[in-house]
Amino acid sequence: MESSLKVDLNTLTSIGRSSYIGLLKSTGRQVKVILVKGAEVLPLQEASALRRKLVEELAGKVGLPVPFPVEIQSGPCKFEGSAAWAFVNSYVPGTDLTTIIRRLAPGQDSELVHEIGQATGVSLAVLHSTSQSLAEARHKEDTGSGDQEIFWRKKILTRQELLARRVREASKITALDDREIRRARSLAGAFTNRFGATDHHVADETQGCLIHADLHGGNVIMDTAAPSEARIASFIDDQLSVGDSGYDIASIQNWAFEVMDEQSFTTFIRGLEVGYRSLIPRYTTRNSSLLLYLTDRSLGRLAYYARSSPRWVEPYGSERLIRHLDLLDNIASTATSSDSFTDPFATVRRLAT
Repeated sequence: MESSLKVDLNTLTSIGRSSYIGLLKSTGRQVKVILVKGAEVLPLQEASALRRKLVEELAGKVGLPVPFPVEIQSGPCKFEGSAAWAFVNSYVPGTDLTTIIRRLAPGQDSELVHEIGQATGVSLAVLHSTSQSLAEARHKEDTGSGDQEIFWRKKILTRQELLARRVREASKITALDDREIRRARSLAGAFTNRFGATDHHVADETQGCLIHADLHGGNVIMDTAAPSEARIASFIDDQLSVGDSGYDIASIQNWAFEVMDEQSFTTFIRGLEVGYRSLIPRYTTRNSSLLLYLTDRSLGRLAYYARSSPRWVEPYGSERLIRHLDLLDNIASTATSSDSFTDPFATVRRLAT
């Protein structure tokens, strides 16, 4: 990579299509370098600017963790012969949650699983609770509207319809047999336009905030060797969109449902709830919104493995996609005649166990 940033990628380890991690020779500092081109540059620049503002906001709040790596620098560069943009972040020590959970036997070390969930809940609540003013300003700049919840909901409905179509049209979905693929197609069809007509919004019910927007265990880093009271869940590869906090809460629970056994899943969710409610004690969300977000994430997983060549392969691969079919079945059978506020932690536990 040719760049004024003077980062030699040859000294770092490639961890993806255009991501590298390692120690800087000059300082010994652990870093992650992300290189992007074209349309990918602007969203990451905007997310990076929002992250810096959040870190400044958190710096004035004693006792709150900073749940992000710190950006060292960013700028233009040449990558693979064409113009690109590099983001260099100091990388937090630790391991992603997916890898941590993968190493545990079913039901093993419930205390650790609870602590992981709790630390994740605290960091998630920090992100949501400290970003409301930033979200309001950002949303008004983008849309000229203060109605953040409806804006976010419409965005997810559009995405869900696209994902459902991809699943319906899939000729194969990695790790699913023909019968399961037919079931996936049927479920995708059942969710087309399912949530679009729900008139649930009442002004000032919820406050928008900045959300991670792609929250799963591969994007949460934690140092399990640190004392439990010092463990911080640090978010990486965030998109920092203005949205509904319930989307992040649904996303991380959706991930846990896929990768964990039932006992670990329940333990993790209880820890997540304890951590989140320690800062946001009376959090509830609309039942229809929670179901929409869970459906979006599950259809997204199925659509991802319907590709001819998925870009990334997680440590657990596609072997547990069947769990998303079970979750979608349970959501589809949930009565929708009336909408109300719900406890998102208890609701997901009920749907998944």
